[in-house]
Amino acid sequence: MRILVVTASKHGSTRGIGDLVAGELRAFGHDVTTAAAGEPLDLAGVEAAVVGSAVYGARVLTAGREVADRLARELDGPLWVFAVGLKSLSKDPLRPSATAPAPEGYRGGRYPVFGGAIDAAGLSLAESALIGALGAQNRDLRDRATVTAWTRLIARQLEPAGQGSSSTLPVV
Repeated sequence: MRILVVTASKHGSTRGIGDLVAGELRAFGHDVTTAAAGEPLDLAGVEAAVVGSAVYGARVLTAGREVADRLARELDGPLWVFAVGLKSLSKDPLRPSATAPAPEGYRGGRYPVFGGAIDAAGLSLAESALIGALGAQNRDLRDRATVTAWTRLIARQLEPAGQGSSSTLPVV
């Protein structure tokens, strides 16, 4: 399938998780294109999409919400969304409600919130003050194994009926 992975990333952590998602989907044989939210998107031939957005102030970035809204309206195929914040807020992102397509983007249903990475050197003064107050400077809470397992569940949902796989999902 032709899949589009779009990320709204302010400092690169969400983009890194989006790249991990794209790589895993490619490993399953899909044709995957990546893009940044706000870039022109070519939806010709796109059959499914994954959108990831950074979370600031307990809200996904406007660019992430807008691209998810657009894809929910214009894409005929399934759309999955995820978010990246200071820490993982999803107790179990492999649950069906978090791995099911999100037909209304970030508004509908539940989606996983994965932990991100913080490099204080790239932050503005205001961001540094906030991150310092939260005690979250210079840490990487990206759980690659969980993101990979979540993406593999998506890939399995995209398999044509009857085309199973002999591999099993990792236990996380």
